[in-house]
Amino acid sequence: MDSTDTLKDWFRRSGVSEPLGTCVGPLPRTGVALARWSRRHPNTELQTISAHPDCYRIAVMLEPLESQVWVGDRSVWCGVIGADRFRICPPGAAGRWRQLSGCDIANLFVPIATVRQMAANGGLPSGYGLASTLFKSDHQVLDLVWKLLDAQVSAGPLTPQYSDGLVTALLCHLLEHHACAGPAEASRGGLSGTRLRKVLSFMGDNVMRELPIAEMAALCGMSESHFSREFHAAAGLPPHQYVLRLRLERAAQALLDSDARLVDIALDHGFSSASHFSRVFARRYGQPPASFRRNSPAIRPRSSD
Repeated sequence: MDSTDTLKDWFRRSGVSEPLGTCVGPLPRTGVALARWSRRHPNTELQTISAHPDCYRIAVMLEPLESQVWVGDRSVWCGVIGADRFRICPPGAAGRWRQLSGCDIANLFVPIATVRQMAANGGLPSGYGLASTLFKSDHQVLDLVWKLLDAQVSAGPLTPQYSDGLVTALLCHLLEHHACAGPAEASRGGLSGTRLRKVLSFMGDNVMRELPIAEMAALCGMSESHFSREFHAAAGLPPHQYVLRLRLERAAQALLDSDARLVDIALDHGFSSASHFSRVFARRYGQPPASFRRNSPAIRPRSSD
């Protein structure tokens, strides 16, 4: 986005008719452009999201939004997107969407060259970039975006320089926690450092659903067999056993923190039944869930009506 006029034109082509609340950039050092727009009423007409071939787009939900989103012909979202969630759209990404409620959204357009230069400056392997994400929660991202939106109040005439600093901090954080390696680089070597932290974070964020080896391997740019070997070597457990341990740890905490029924805790934490949950829990903790809860004094009292 080489000017605010280009930025406004992208929004017009993507179905935004209301004036932009914020429209700045490109910033002098990073080349990042930022826009915020809101609409108080739904617009159920199917809109096209225009491509942005030279930039990543980071969309941050500043309030809840009910929406349908497609990438190509594939539906990737249908429902309410929580406030404070963000999505990273890769360069060239286009799609369609339908706005089913009011919205307040900030969009950052980050040049590919800026991301590559920052990755290189940090000694990251060639091919590193931002990973495509779908409405993740990250308080650090939200905090920095709000500071960018309030930059004029905070910095006055030094707003461009202040904003460039905030963008630098944001990209450092994203490259550490929401990055992906190029396939050629990722297919070589072990699983450690940023890549290991990324896949562990992904497992933690998605532990309540089925996690196919293929999906985790693709996140690291590895074949399934290579990923399984490297993960076992790095974490000390095969991937599915590691996920099971995470589920059991969270279920154990739920037993201590609430008086929910065992069957509800089992189903909420990815187990097929209460009996399945009891068997694997007893193997891990040496006693069934009911005994574990009964022997602990940390149960939260039931709320009164």
